[in-house]
Amino acid sequence: MNENNQASVPPPSPSPPPFSWWLRKLFASNPFYPASAALLLFGCYRISLDAPLLSGESDRLLFNFSSVQTYEVLLVLVAMFLFRRRLWYDATLLVALENLLVFVPFILISQAALMDAPMAQAMCTAGRTAAILRFATLKRYFTELNMPGRLLAAGFLLLALNVALPLSYRHFGETKIGIHIESGPAYEMNECAWRLILPAALALANLLPRARASGALLPQHRWLPAGMFSLWMLVTGAHLYGLDYVYQFEFRCELFAPAAWVLAWTAWLRFSGSSPRWKNALLFAALVAPWLAGAPGGERTFLILTALNIPSYGLVCRAHRNPAAGHLAYASALMLAGFLPDRWLQFVVPGVTPSGCVLAGLVAYVLFWTAWLPNPKLALLGSIVFGATILAVFQQHAGAAHWALQGALVFLLLHSLRWSDAANPGAILTRQLAGLAWGIASFIWANSEAGRFWLPFIPGALVLGIYCACLVWSGKWRLFVVPAAALLVILSGPLSLGLHVLRLAPVGLLAVIASFLLLGFGTVAALTRDIWHRHGS
Repeated sequence: MNENNQASVPPPSPSPPPFSWWLRKLFASNPFYPASAALLLFGCYRISLDAPLLSGESDRLLFNFSSVQTYEVLLVLVAMFLFRRRLWYDATLLVALENLLVFVPFILISQAALMDAPMAQAMCTAGRTAAILRFATLKRYFTELNMPGRLLAAGFLLLALNVALPLSYRHFGETKIGIHIESGPAYEMNECAWRLILPAALALANLLPRARASGALLPQHRWLPAGMFSLWMLVTGAHLYGLDYVYQFEFRCELFAPAAWVLAWTAWLRFSGSSPRWKNALLFAALVAPWLAGAPGGERTFLILTALNIPSYGLVCRAHRNPAAGHLAYASALMLAGFLPDRWLQFVVPGVTPSGCVLAGLVAYVLFWTAWLPNPKLALLGSIVFGATILAVFQQHAGAAHWALQGALVFLLLHSLRWSDAANPGAILTRQLAGLAWGIASFIWANSEAGRFWLPFIPGALVLGIYCACLVWSGKWRLFVVPAAALLVILSGPLSLGLHVLRLAPVGLLAVIASFLLLGFGTVAALTRDIWHRHGS
């Protein structure tokens, strides 16, 4: 009894860890190293603004440059010392800080280029040489560090880019007149740097080897090369933004759109082995990236990126058997049509507008998929969209409403040929109601002022012909509602004309004709009585 009572008592819930546990966790992560790097950058920023000890601007610049270079050398030396002591986490953290600060001296060189070009060239040479020596030391002596050769090659190219940027801005800045300019060589150089050079530098990530661990230690982790390259690109982007600020170029969101587009496709290529949902989310990011250039003035960038998305999605859909990429390719085509200039569309189709192209594309998309998928609910949606489209296109025509109703019912009945009546309980009733409504609507149309007695023959013959073709092709349909409704619609015109003639005919003549017809029906009934009626025993 006691054992049962003890077994029924729930175990006590674990108590939350004390504050001392969190404090130890914080110190174990060694926050002193990141705080040290942050204080260095903040100190350099304050000294560049105003320093009582250094009155000259060149002195402040040289002090900040030498401080950062000395600090980076100490980072490498301390990382090597910790590596010898096999303190993997702290050594890897210092390497990450070195990768974050490696291009920071070149941001300072941008300021030196404004004051003295020879000093800027000397600082570029010193900074480039120091960076190469530091990374060569890490590669040579920090053997456990996952730093493949292709990563170092990409880093060398980014180093060359960060060296060339301040010198190029200095060269073109001499011919620049005014601020926030919108033309001229300096403006074109800045546009080229954002739209072409930065995306090309970001595309270097595709040259890196596939992520794989070189060992079980933290410096050998598989994500380390991608993390280093990400830090380099982050500082390169900040460097380019700083140059815009120094040389007073107006930064626009559209300038970042090409880099965002390359980033989205690069992420999809690098994570091609991940889950399908994650891959589709990255594909959608590539569709959204051109909208960064959707503001006024960025139409050209938007059109170029969206046009590039169409073949890119097409290749993904074909090569990877990804249907989501096909949908996104169609969406990109609609986006492209919506932003094309009016004069281009008028040259192709007179009178068409971008909004009309997008609306027509959406309607075609809905109609295609509702017709492709054998779902009665989607068929109802497609019939409504098809009828509304006919009504909108031919709204100036006198019989537009009748044509719209005929189109909707024809779409629904033809779609019903693919329904599974067993899987959809209401499919039979829906088909019957649609056939009845089609027949009634055809009689009303044939007797209206906007109709002619032969007009219902067109949709009726179309449905009957498609039904016969499908029956010959499959040989297993027994849907008699569809051909019966089609025959009723075909005969609605002649029957309406016949009823009109009968209304005008004399009553006596009609009675004589009816008598002969009844005589014939009576004879047929007498001859076939043994078939349709049997007497009881």
